[in-house]
Amino acid sequence: MSAIHDAAARARAIDPQGSFIVQAPAGSGKTELLIQRFLRLLATVQRPEEILAITFTRKAAGEMRARLLQALQAAGGPAPESAHGRQTWQLARAVLERDAQLGWQLRDNPSLLSIQTIDSFNASLVRRMPWLSRFGAVPEIADDPVPLYREAARRVLQRLDEGRAGQVEVARVLAHLDNRMDLLQDMLMAMLARRDQWLRHLDRTDHARWRALLEGALSDYIEGRLQNLGRLFPASLQEKLLALAIYAADNLPESDRPLTHLAACAAWPGTRSDDLRSWLGLADL
Repeated sequence: MSAIHDAAARARAIDPQGSFIVQAPAGSGKTELLIQRFLRLLATVQRPEEILAITFTRKAAGEMRARLLQALQAAGGPAPESAHGRQTWQLARAVLERDAQLGWQLRDNPSLLSIQTIDSFNASLVRRMPWLSRFGAVPEIADDPVPLYREAARRVLQRLDEGRAGQVEVARVLAHLDNRMDLLQDMLMAMLARRDQWLRHLDRTDHARWRALLEGALSDYIEGRLQNLGRLFPASLQEKLLALAIYAADNLPESDRPLTHLAACAAWPGTRSDDLRSWLGLADL
């Protein structure tokens, strides 16, 4: 029987007095370690509901519950031969003693074990505070949130006709999109699907700071794309193309076309965000 090289680290990870992040490859026994920590905690609480395990999927939650019940059932039999199996058996035996002492009857009432997905846990919190959530009904998890995103975006656009708060802001964004209501709706839906990436950045008390951060991110993105674009034009082509662009810009009547910006261009555009207008002029050409 080979020894487990990280046995000391595993023993620390199930210590209820500490918090740990476990990083390990697939098949290394992370689930078994979680089971052991759960069992260790069960032996110290007054009620099983005091312990909460959160998973990403229903499948993972079901597997963890099944593994815990399997460990409790096995604890009524002989100890396994393997070292890690025997440790789980010992922890489960301690839980059975606690169970008998406090009358939990876990093996007959597995629902006492709080093992939930993130979604179901959040939903349970909302159900317990209906006044704060203002949902007006028991919430449900939507497998397809796209129709909800579309309805939310539609309600935002309605602010234009109803004169509600946000009307000015919606009109300002539409002005940048040539009054494309359909495009703004699609953009709002895309934003809602990624709200975990931007919602935390909203701060109504420091607009200047957040605007600087967002504009900095946009500038970095533009410069990265321009650097990739600049590498596509060999030096032998740049001089000829720039001469053609300047000639075309000089012969254009007065207009707002991007190409007219190249009339005063003395050198091939660089790759800073300020050079974007020149590149747009080349694209117009």
